[in-house]
Amino acid sequence: MIQIITILSILIFLLILLLFIKHFVKRKIREKEIINQPFPDTWREILNKRVRYYRNLPDDRKKEFEDRVKRFIAEKSISGVDTEVTDEDKLLVAASAIIPLFNFPYYNYPNVQEILLYPGSFDSKFQTGDKAGQKNILGMVGNGYMNGVVVLSKPDLKAAFDGTRHTNNVGIHEFIHLIDKADGAVDGVPEILFKHSYVLPWLKEVRKEMKKIKEGHSDINVYALTNDAEFLAVVSEYFFDNPEKLKKRHPELYKFLSNIFRQEPDKYV
Repeated sequence: MIQIITILSILIFLLILLLFIKHFVKRKIREKEIINQPFPDTWREILNKRVRYYRNLPDDRKKEFEDRVKRFIAEKSISGVDTEVTDEDKLLVAASAIIPLFNFPYYNYPNVQEILLYPGSFDSKFQTGDKAGQKNILGMVGNGYMNGVVVLSKPDLKAAFDGTRHTNNVGIHEFIHLIDKADGAVDGVPEILFKHSYVLPWLKEVRKEMKKIKEGHSDINVYALTNDAEFLAVVSEYFFDNPEKLKKRHPELYKFLSNIFRQEPDKYV
């Protein structure tokens, strides 16, 4: 009897393993097909219309951006919760991820498996219905059972990518948190981007700017005062969505962020 149970257990294990391998192979084939396909003209039109960062890139770098978009969409699951997900939505999610790390071409967020789009803001338990609490969250990086998942409010994602200048972008904000989290701690010091000698000068600049915000002498969103991680995410939104304004009003902060992300987005405006 024990032998039969053991054999059955082995057979079940082998069946599960076979199904997993089959799923993995099918997924890799699908990814390769997407990556090898020409970039659709309709996708290019959407990026030109809605993503100002892409629109202002030189032509050779636009091709690079498109290749990164295809890779992201191929490797990540982007789905909706009580809302439809279109190609445009997928492109805006991909753009949110690619923009901060555009000059880090081999990084594609290994700590992310799925991006969920919600029909609006949600509470801390990811609820949107009548039983939800205070629905004031526009985006969140999941922890615990939601680890590896990013949740975004679709209307706010689309509003951030309307082709015009902003100082806020919920998609970029949450992917900055993921970059920060990659070293194991969400602390406003993304070590995958930082040189060790750069940490203390950066934190000194953070404290200096926080003091200005508290005193009402800064146009940076007061949410940046929450902690160092939120400061990084908030000023990074500003940096990528309105770099020329940040450079003019906060030149030192702009210089720090240029070194962190290895790019000067004001040159593409």
